[in-house]
Amino acid sequence: MAIELLAEMPSLLKERHVVHFGEGWPDTFKNKFFRVARPQQIEYTATYIITADDTFDLDFDKPSGGGVDGTYKSLLPVSSSTLYEILIGFKGLPVVYPRYNNSYFGKLEVANVLPDTTDSRLKYLGFYSQLQSPFCSPKLREYTVVEQQPPQLRLFNNMPNDERLVIRFVVNRCKVEKVDERSLNPAEKERARELQYHTVFVW
Repeated sequence: MAIELLAEMPSLLKERHVVHFGEGWPDTFKNKFFRVARPQQIEYTATYIITADDTFDLDFDKPSGGGVDGTYKSLLPVSSSTLYEILIGFKGLPVVYPRYNNSYFGKLEVANVLPDTTDSRLKYLGFYSQLQSPFCSPKLREYTVVEQQPPQLRLFNNMPNDERLVIRFVVNRCKVEKVDERSLNPAEKERARELQYHTVFVW
């Protein structure tokens, strides 16, 4: 799912909610309906000290040996029956740029109009901060499944001193079951949450 900034802290998926995966997702999910069988909310907070006028990259994938390390946060499921719904909030002065496959998500269409932390004219293009998604009421939402391209976050400190950024991940770990579209009534299909893959937003 391409990261989305919502107007307020959203409600999380609950038991029996239906989701529909659009184009671009791994074949297990693409163009299919799933029902949430069991949700579990997990708090996950990480703190980073970012050097003055420098960047630090986070990857939602896992390190090669499993677990987590400074760069890899293990925020992709490993089971094909799991969906992560992730809310992301910030506390601190650094800003955050969402990236997919090493490419910035928030960029404009003219060539070379994309975030550039070394260019004073472009360093504040397509970023999120604690103002848009506060630590206590996160408004950024991301969905992840197994075998997808891992989302990335580039953290940038434009301050003259080293700064701390605290990131709160509210992970709604959902056990999901595939549903035959023909078994859904019209109301269920209409209410199903549509999950678009990030490639849909690249044109």
